[in-house]
Amino acid sequence: MILGLVRHFKVDFYPTKKIYSAGEFSAAMARYEASPVIKNGLKFSTWDWDKCYCSTIPRAIETAEEIYNGEKIFTDLIVEVPVAPFTDRRIKLPSFLWHLGGRIAWYKNHSSQPEGRIDTLQRISQFIKEVESCRNSKILVVTHGFFMRVFVEQLIKNGFKGNIDVRPENGKLYQFTR
Repeated sequence: MILGLVRHFKVDFYPTKKIYSAGEFSAAMARYEASPVIKNGLKFSTWDWDKCYCSTIPRAIETAEEIYNGEKIFTDLIVEVPVAPFTDRRIKLPSFLWHLGGRIAWYKNHSSQPEGRIDTLQRISQFIKEVESCRNSKILVVTHGFFMRVFVEQLIKNGFKGNIDVRPENGKLYQFTR
């Protein structure tokens, strides 16, 4: 089995501020979610991959429509792990600290996050079972950066081999085999 992982194309979003309150950070994340992608010319065909699974988030859909000309299976199992402010205190922080704090809160299953680590791992487990039912297939997966990092950890625990960048690049193929 070969899995090809692609992080969606780069999002055409530029922050308007350097320091955010919790509400401003949430609003910036909503703007990011609504922003289009910047295509990079990556293309595959049905000759390259038997199936293509794609996140249901618009930036992933837009990427999958551009890079793969075959049938796509859209699933919420591989959407990005949402990030939210980890506190509602009246503080202002740089965006990267809101992200970092949100990811630490996610890891600790803190109630401030829409989804905790346990829930993400359950989604990944369910998706791996679905993919494994397609034995001897070449499967393309279009998803998101943070999700990919957690997904790859679970793939390796399930016997897959391959490498990924510490911060997965947008619109780049990463292959895993078992």
